[in-house]
Parts: sequence; C-alpha cells; structure tokens
Amino acid sequence: MEDAKKDWADQIKEIGGLVAVIVGVVAISGIAAGALIVNNDTAIALAGSTIAVIGSIVGAYFGVKIGTDQTRNAVEAQREEAAKAQVYAAHASEKDADVVVQRAAQAVQALRRPPS
Repeated sequence: MEDAKKDWADQIKEIGGLVAVIVGVVAISGIAAGALIVNNDTAIALAGSTIAVIGSIVGAYFGVKIGTDQTRNAVEAQREEAAKAQVYAAHASEKDADVVVQRAAQAVQALRRPPS
C-alpha cells in the first residue's frame, strides 16, 4: 500500500515537472514571438536569448530528473544488499558469529577510508 502511494507521488512529481517545463517554454516562446512581431530589428538577439533560456530550462529539468532516478536506483540497490546481508547473518552459526562481526566491521572501515 505504501509503495503504491510512493509510485503515485513520483508520477505526480514527474508530470508536474514536465508541465512546468512546457508552460515555461510556451511562455518564453510567446514573449519572443510577440517581440518579433513588434520589432524586427531585435529578432536575432531575441531568438538567441530565447533559445538559450529554453535550453537551460529543459537541461535543468532533465538533469534533475536523471539525478533523482539514479539516486532512487542507488537506494534500492542498497536496500537489496542490506536484505541479503541480513539473511546471510541470520544463517551464520553461533561459533562463527564473532568472526563475521569482525569482518563486517573491517569491511565498513575499508569503505570509510578515502581512496588513495
């Protein structure tokens, strides 16, 4: 049930973000078209500015979207690995428990060390 709510919320965010991008592009295009009709001397400068703004808006939207998707995938992979580790730990024998705990601590410390 909670996953369905998250999926629904994610879909709303994606649709809302896309609608915002489309509205922004249409508004800027409308302003540019109006300016071109009023004064043809500024057409080149205005067209270049409009293209730059539209490119920035679209690039920012897709940059954030890709970053969010990658973060979601990384968190999901981490959850899967944590679940696997819990299953492995649950099936370890009592005599090996101390060794397993020590190796787990060593693995965590190795991850915290900065790369050389």
